[in-house]
Amino acid sequence: MNHMAPIFLSADLLKSGLPLRDVLRHCLASGPWQQVLPGVVLQKPSPPTRLDRLRAVLFFVGPDSVITGADALSRQGAQLPLPRHIHVLAGKNMRRSHPWILLERTNRLPTVVERNGLRLAPPARAALDLARRSTNPRAVVEILDAVTDARLCSPGDLHEELERSCRRGTALVRQALRHLYPVAVPPVAPA
Repeated sequence: MNHMAPIFLSADLLKSGLPLRDVLRHCLASGPWQQVLPGVVLQKPSPPTRLDRLRAVLFFVGPDSVITGADALSRQGAQLPLPRHIHVLAGKNMRRSHPWILLERTNRLPTVVERNGLRLAPPARAALDLARRSTNPRAVVEILDAVTDARLCSPGDLHEELERSCRRGTALVRQALRHLYPVAVPPVAPA
């Protein structure tokens, strides 16, 4: 079992009685902690790992936030390259931002898949969130293939998620799904 360094909100450290000067002193370059995001403290001196950054993003964005896209798929077993940014879903009222966070506000937060203390979007949702942001048809196909090859979801799951999702940015995804995994139309009974 791997040990994860503790992450705290600065506000929680202050509420626990730790003086602000101590929090700031611990987060200096020579200190044992670091501020990974505004108001988010990682209690280790070494550079944050991708897992540390994912955990920090969830603290930063809030308790209802969910990691989606490539990181969610990778953490569930798909082989995909990870972008520089971390894609996270949050409620419509969330206004936090940071250069390495791609914050997507939604009225339809997914059911959460828990992995290593992370809140992840289910595979079909994460795949479509990632694919609909791509303008490259080949990349869309690679994403859809990656989740089905890893057996994270079925083509039917992808079709169902696509029907429930917002239509914005889905033209290439719809085209790729129709081509890769056509939906069988039941025969019409004779009259």
